[in-house]
Amino acid sequence: ESGWEEVEESVFDSYVRDAAAVVAADSPRVVTVLHTAMHGVGTETLMAAFAAAGYEAPISVAAQAEPDPMFPTVSFPNPEEPGAMDLALELAEQTGPDVVIANDPDADRCAVAVPDRGGWRMLRGDEVGALLGHHVLSRDAAAGKASPDSVFANSIVSSRMLATICRAAGVRHEETLTGFKWIGRVPGLRYGYEEALGYCVDPEQVKDKDGITAALLVAELTAQLKAE
Repeated sequence: ESGWEEVEESVFDSYVRDAAAVVAADSPRVVTVLHTAMHGVGTETLMAAFAAAGYEAPISVAAQAEPDPMFPTVSFPNPEEPGAMDLALELAEQTGPDVVIANDPDADRCAVAVPDRGGWRMLRGDEVGALLGHHVLSRDAAAGKASPDSVFANSIVSSRMLATICRAAGVRHEETLTGFKWIGRVPGLRYGYEEALGYCVDPEQVKDKDGITAALLVAELTAQLKAE
């Protein structure tokens, strides 16, 4: 008796197909992404999702790409921890990507670093949360898909910036208790986030934080800015 049940490969395939669909079909695809899975399980799924969405394969931090429960290159496998992103940012200095994306080991969270004066800078969770929220809002409006029933949400421990963006755009915003058990329950949720690097960008498919679809949306936003 093994004690667990293996899911069919079709579950993975359907997730990758749905994840790739978070990116607009007509958005730019020219972008260079550097990715680290932080010794977790994200590499295979992220690579498959990027390919399905039509992006070039991200540059991978090889030493952190495969699952390893000992997490040998980091003192603690959290992108927010000091030193955890050192290998990724060193490789970014060598390869010059447009953006660096990190998943935590179970790939439900997404961290982002961008080139700045004098090197690379990690974006705070609230910065990514506001950027992705504004991107979703703007993209929906441009495509004529903005719904008066759509709700953008973040938890009480997060910034008020998304609320301000929504107010300016005339879109509903809701503040929830801490955690995605509350964000995911918001009726009509279109996008939700929490400052601890958790982003729900596709609530129709995943009513929870998801680092793979968030990474795709970061790539889409970066490619759009690069094209402009």
